[in-house]
Amino acid sequence: MAQLDSQLAQFTAATAAATLSTGQKLIRNFRYYRAATSDEEIITRTELLLICHNIRMDMFGMHNLLNDEEMQQSPFLVSLASRINDSYENLHRKMLFFDAKLIQDIIPEIDAQRQFWSGYTEPSFYNYELTYSLEHTLPVTIKIIEDQIKPFPDQIEI
Repeated sequence: MAQLDSQLAQFTAATAAATLSTGQKLIRNFRYYRAATSDEEIITRTELLLICHNIRMDMFGMHNLLNDEEMQQSPFLVSLASRINDSYENLHRKMLFFDAKLIQDIIPEIDAQRQFWSGYTEPSFYNYELTYSLEHTLPVTIKIIEDQIKPFPDQIEI
């Protein structure tokens, strides 16, 4: 009976995580596509840095979950990976409005991260290499991206 309760709990958690991830994507897409072409949007450097900060915090959370043996099968790993993937998509979209000379070196790095995180739906994505990357390479990469954003102008109007 305990095994059944554990499976039910995991299924419930997976459903909640999938619902949360999908809801966040729908909200983002609704806001993006709802904006009329005549509406002016202002994108700030601070907004881009906040996206990077959120990515770093989500990666930290994933790393902690992966280091806990009981949580390694948690559906919240998929939810966090989905958030990171969406954040990179959002960062990429917002950066495209800045001057090409400012973003020409940073866009390939963001695209590489988008490619990496797009595999979050595959079970094989959550392995030792991910844990190692979350500890060593991915935080360095987001720091490099943040450092390249810092010289951007304060804001840009679309």
